[in-house]
Amino acid sequence: MTHLVSRDPFTALSRRRVAAPGGMPVNVYETETGIAIDATLPGFDKEDIEVTFEEGRLKIRAEHNVESCEDASHDHEDRRYRYREVFRRRAERSFELGDRFNPEAIQAELGKGVLHLELPRSEGATTQKIEINGN
Repeated sequence: MTHLVSRDPFTALSRRRVAAPGGMPVNVYETETGIAIDATLPGFDKEDIEVTFEEGRLKIRAEHNVESCEDASHDHEDRRYRYREVFRRRAERSFELGDRFNPEAIQAELGKGVLHLELPRSEGATTQKIEINGN
């Protein structure tokens, strides 16, 4: 008899110990009602960040542009740049979550450069141990 076991979408994340892809380090942890994600996004305002949940995929995207200048000493508002490296910043992460979470109940809050997401489980979505038959 064949048994299907659901895959934890965060297992691969816990094994990885390299720099975060897309420049957005995250912490993912379980809560009593589901999971929470803390994404580090220093320097981004809430208007720069887009969070979407579509077809079981949660996507976090942050982007902002600083007016590009051909001359590094170009005057910009109250600053006169002598050297400039930061013109555009972008970070993006996505997670395959399936239908285990309720997209209408996802809550997001930005504070001190950290985007905090609360993802409650869908009703009926439970984790259970599957008995394996055989030797």
